[in-house]
Amino acid sequence: MKEYDESAVKRAPDGKWLSGGNPAGRPVGSRNKFADNFFADLSATWAAHGKTAMEKTAQEEPAKFVAICASLIPKDVQLSLTARLPGGLDPDDWQIALAVFQAVRDALPDASKRPPGEVMAFVLEAIRAHDAKLVEG
Repeated sequence: MKEYDESAVKRAPDGKWLSGGNPAGRPVGSRNKFADNFFADLSATWAAHGKTAMEKTAQEEPAKFVAICASLIPKDVQLSLTARLPGGLDPDDWQIALAVFQAVRDALPDASKRPPGEVMAFVLEAIRAHDAKLVEG
């Protein structure tokens, strides 16, 4: 630990260090020195090899490439996309549901003005009629 003159230590009434910080503490800026150097080296390496490494990974290890890409998507984006699908439907089932809704709208243009039970009765009747077998007499 560094030796310092306690009479030179300047603190505010609330105990915080005044300008200049703790005279016995870490030098200003040293805390981020490692990170700054790391990101400078990373940037230089990426500039020299980044695109080549990315293309090689995509071709030779596509699963790893996709995993890396997915890990770069912010979590809040993933959550908002998942939360957007009602009933916990996966995207394929959601597409089917949208197609069904569109078919109902096409068949019943005023469906949004009808009670849900009436719309459902119409849909069930249409499904039953489609599956009905022709009886010849």
